[in-house]
Amino acid sequence: MRSLSSHSFGAASIVATVFLWAAPPTLAQPTPRTIETTAGQDWKHVQTGVIIPAKLSGFDREYVRDLTDKELDVIAQYYSDESRTRLTLFLYRAALDSVPLWFDTADISLRKNTSFVPGTTEFVSSTFTPPGQSSASGMMTVYASSGGDFKATGIAMMPLNGWLAKVRFTSAELTALEMAAALQPILAAVTWPENILSGPVAVPVQPCKNKLKLTEKVKRIKPTMADALIGGLLGVAAETDGTIVEKEAIVYCRDPQDFGQFSAYRANGSKNGYILPLGDAGRALSISQNEAGGLIGGSKGKRYTPMNMQLDQTIIYPDLNKLPTPRLLLAATGDDAAISSTTTWPEGDTTINIGISEENEDR
Repeated sequence: MRSLSSHSFGAASIVATVFLWAAPPTLAQPTPRTIETTAGQDWKHVQTGVIIPAKLSGFDREYVRDLTDKELDVIAQYYSDESRTRLTLFLYRAALDSVPLWFDTADISLRKNTSFVPGTTEFVSSTFTPPGQSSASGMMTVYASSGGDFKATGIAMMPLNGWLAKVRFTSAELTALEMAAALQPILAAVTWPENILSGPVAVPVQPCKNKLKLTEKVKRIKPTMADALIGGLLGVAAETDGTIVEKEAIVYCRDPQDFGQFSAYRANGSKNGYILPLGDAGRALSISQNEAGGLIGGSKGKRYTPMNMQLDQTIIYPDLNKLPTPRLLLAATGDDAAISSTTTWPEGDTTINIGISEENEDR
């Protein structure tokens, strides 16, 4: 086997390193690691500048944990014995910087978690202006319960200079009215960094007006070196619906089809792709039409690029000839066939790693 080489694409400020893909990405829930903090002292999250207090609105901090090794998914847990209240503060760098998308995912998860509790109803759902911002870029919801072990539960989410901050709140003592009144003061009690950029006004996700045409009769298109590089470039522009365009505010709708535990979101009502969140903590799969690949590869039919969007990289898989169901998208991004990946963190690092050699291409 001949040696593999590295190529620099300076004009696009992208470095591409050619190598053989070693292992498939994992979709399993990451294992949390406890961050060492001093009891009674505040702790600073270096990546965002947020200072996580030892006591938040009267609640004592139990621990700070990270679901990555880079502080890209941090959880601070607070608890009050007196009010039997549990409060969790999340800071994470989502693969897609969209409060409405991730809030909707979190809200659906919350509904499913409380659906088995008798008497649980939505008390309030609204947007709000987060601390240090000038637009209603935050979203919140609170549910009241007349049965079970809690009286109220809710979430609030806000953008944070390309990151997301989320509060999850559950109490056996506080009413839904008291919880709704407490959520914004809790956020205000956190020490946020200076010079927070105001996020776009949050537009609640609505069901799409029509259904995507999806199929389980799909085939992989044999990848080439050009496909791997194009896929890497698409990874740089992964916040769009699959075309490399100037970044702008995106309005997501939720496909009305029932996909079981998953929901499919479409950027600006796209008919050529969708986002499939893997939980509500910023990780997602995506599938979108690859027009550039078709032109260069000479394909007569449409082709679609599957991507696994993690917090620090986007992993690209061979194109498919048709738009797949979520079940098949999971299968198409769950093996060792990845052809390239794009680094998305640290900010400004857009390294593209090519996972296919010319030797393999010729087979």
